[in-house]
Amino acid sequence: MNIIARAAVYIYDGSAMSPIFPHKAEKPADETGAYLSAVADRLMNSDTSRTTCVEPGSAQEEMLRRFGYTPFHEAADALMRGMDESMQALEIPRAGFDMVIFSFDKDNDPHLCVAQLPYRRAMVHQIEMEEEKIAARIQEHGYVLPLSGSKAYSGFVVNLSTGDIRLRDTVVLTNVGNRMLFSESLFAMAKTRTTKEAVQAVTEMIEQAAPPDMRLQELKPALKRAMARSIEEKGVIDVQDVAEEIFRSDPEREAIIEEVSRQMQEEAMEPVIPVENKRVMTQLAKLKIKTDNGISISLPRMLADDENSFAVVSNDDGTMSIIISRVQELKTE
Repeated sequence: MNIIARAAVYIYDGSAMSPIFPHKAEKPADETGAYLSAVADRLMNSDTSRTTCVEPGSAQEEMLRRFGYTPFHEAADALMRGMDESMQALEIPRAGFDMVIFSFDKDNDPHLCVAQLPYRRAMVHQIEMEEEKIAARIQEHGYVLPLSGSKAYSGFVVNLSTGDIRLRDTVVLTNVGNRMLFSESLFAMAKTRTTKEAVQAVTEMIEQAAPPDMRLQELKPALKRAMARSIEEKGVIDVQDVAEEIFRSDPEREAIIEEVSRQMQEEAMEPVIPVENKRVMTQLAKLKIKTDNGISISLPRMLADDENSFAVVSNDDGTMSIIISRVQELKTE
């Protein structure tokens, strides 16, 4: 099913005509629509995407608002011309990519996607007839667009109803040094973290606030378990709930939670972390253990939480042992 309503492609191929603005925007063919849908999905669900918004009152906010009250093509052209002026002013090379803008509905809300699709070189075969014989050669085919599942492209998807943006950015060299293409060079977007970065930051804060006698071997599984439970119950990672669950039996629980809150305020982190991509949830649903003698174990969190199936015990000589019970079959790979 082709969900793309309108699409406009702006070509930056380095030619004398570049950039080439389309005559009009129209609904793409089914194959193109499937490609663009995959691009939008990738931008929204990538581990390296983050949730942000355009700074209120900025010129870019008005550019995005236009999609709500002017024809799509007029709004797309205005947006692209504004971005193009910024690229020229910052001396960002304007060659080797397409910029595509398209609209679609998701969860009954209008969405807009702006994506940079950098070209990549490709080799193709060429067949020629030479004196009644077939000759096949391999030659360079100029440039082709990245695959829809590629990590090569960058861009953002904005919910036009809420203003929320899912952004996957890339670094470019400008006349004022390296800058993020969309969030720093072309738009004024709020500084935020990816879900992966936020989870890592919270993990480090809780580890720093934990009592000295709490070993990491105990803390990390408890932290993953608490985060996964928060996602299951609330759909987000509520940091205070996570800390309360981990340290609920510690006599210094309130002081520990207060320390975590203080660190979060210093880092300007929100107390609730939205979780948009499935990979973070998958990672939290697994427990990975590595030992100093080279053993690596990965097991589902539900199994790790079952004391009758999995346990880590301390030995009298100061070493530890891992016990995995109720195994019916072993496979060697």
